[in-house]
Amino acid sequence: MCFVVEWPPDTVAGSPGEALTNSRTSITRLALTVVAAALVLACAPAARVVAPEPAPAKGPLFALRPAAEVAAVADPHDHGGQPLCQRCHLPEGPLVAPQAALCGSCHRFGHGNHPVDVVQKRPAPGLPLLAGGQVACHTCHDPHQKGSVLRKPFDELCVTCHARH
Repeated sequence: MCFVVEWPPDTVAGSPGEALTNSRTSITRLALTVVAAALVLACAPAARVVAPEPAPAKGPLFALRPAAEVAAVADPHDHGGQPLCQRCHLPEGPLVAPQAALCGSCHRFGHGNHPVDVVQKRPAPGLPLLAGGQVACHTCHDPHQKGSVLRKPFDELCVTCHARH
């Protein structure tokens, strides 16, 4: 009779990565090690030790371009027919700056623009909001499209959040 031995036994003596802070946990871990080794030896050739698989290496989510090329691009929404991701995003995906500041580095906001960083009080179905329900530029505009593309036709977009517009 042989079986698979899962190793390391992280779930038995606490959560994965938990520090061994007391002697009871250390003794439990040591006892499990001895028992697992004995079981492997008893089953010898048929036993199999299963080690956890390493986490896959995370690389950039997009092709990185030289810094000089990125700095010289006039429209990061349309660079060679596609967005220039690293102008706004870190290689792992998060934005390089807070959303409103990032958009404001290229786009000028004036009278008549919708305020950002205000909390949306009603549900806004189909529109992305920041954490805490804050309205952002990307709530109404799709930054991954060319130009200033609205997510919905103008009047439909406004009444998504404002009942009487």
